[in-house]
Amino acid sequence: MKVDVPWEHVHRLLGAGPVVLVTSHCRDRDNVMPAAWVTPLSTDPPLVGVAVHRQHLSHELIWRGEQFAINVPGRPLLEAVAKLGTVSGRDVGDKLTWAGLTSEEASEIDAPLIQECLASIECHVVNAVEVGDHTFFVGQVVAAKVEDEAFDETWLLEEEELRPLHHLGGTAYGVIEKRLEAKR
Repeated sequence: MKVDVPWEHVHRLLGAGPVVLVTSHCRDRDNVMPAAWVTPLSTDPPLVGVAVHRQHLSHELIWRGEQFAINVPGRPLLEAVAKLGTVSGRDVGDKLTWAGLTSEEASEIDAPLIQECLASIECHVVNAVEVGDHTFFVGQVVAAKVEDEAFDETWLLEEEELRPLHHLGGTAYGVIEKRLEAKR
């Protein structure tokens, strides 16, 4: 039997993709925020999108800096990801250090990457669309890297520590257990 879903939880029906840590930079300021509303948009050119609430410090830094990085955490970073979602960068100076994470230099942008993450995607903002209380930032991918043991055209999912962390809503997270192959 199907039951009604309250409208404020409808996004959770679609949002079981990987949670990411979006890093941003403008002038001398870095920030990081967890985000589950992220999606690929195009392969040629390679474009990705991320929705950021307009009140977040990350919104200001992405808007002004015109760049961001998407960092894909694995299962071992569950507590750090959850912790990062509890405070604003306006209240905590260096959120990466505060959460026990290590920043590393990106190759094509000024925003930092997160060393402990499984993958990173560096982006230049090419469009920004106001949608409700969020801005949907479209980024053109200028560099990407991933842990070799975790990915081979798709996520391998063989080792739990190398599986992307997925946000299910609220404080609930999960990992995909098994890769399935469909018959053609």
